[in-house]
Amino acid sequence: MARVPIHNYFAVFLLVIALACINAEGTGDPEIDIETFGSRNQLLDSIFNDSLVVTEYLFGRSEELCEKLIDDEMYRNETSEELESRDDVVKNCRRRVVERLYPTGGRYGSKTEETLWHKYGLANIQKMVNQKYEEFFAEIVQRMDDYVKGLTPEQQTRTTARNLRKWSSKIKDAPTLSMKNMFYNSCMRFYYFERGV
Repeated sequence: MARVPIHNYFAVFLLVIALACINAEGTGDPEIDIETFGSRNQLLDSIFNDSLVVTEYLFGRSEELCEKLIDDEMYRNETSEELESRDDVVKNCRRRVVERLYPTGGRYGSKTEETLWHKYGLANIQKMVNQKYEEFFAEIVQRMDDYVKGLTPEQQTRTTARNLRKWSSKIKDAPTLSMKNMFYNSCMRFYYFERGV
């Protein structure tokens, strides 16, 4: 009889332990968990879809501002339009305006660009975009809180409810729009990409 090296037995032993650990996690009531996860995913999907609506609004306002800006002589001199097509200039303008308007975006531009943006109403657009984001964050916090309140007392003690309460609280308590957006993005990343429970 051939001798089997000890490391093979050790590998099989680790495999058995891993299988036992994987199967030990699902010992709760599976119907309630599946129901909770399904409704939680519906909540998160609807919140994500609402964020797309706010983002579309942001892009629309950026497009409007850039269309006004493109025809200004100062802007054409600033961007040296001779070297670029009109579409490229609009695309670059839109990118810079979106970066400027987005809650966590940079607030820097050239002096000429800043002057032109304000000439064509950037301050008003910024107020409208900020208002949309404030409304969005208030609404999603309310929806998360309502979702957790609608769960049974047993479900409210589980990880899913605790995590939703945590994210809701972080977004609600954030002092700035930029921080609210940062926590919202972290929440979505947690649930969609990091397999959050």
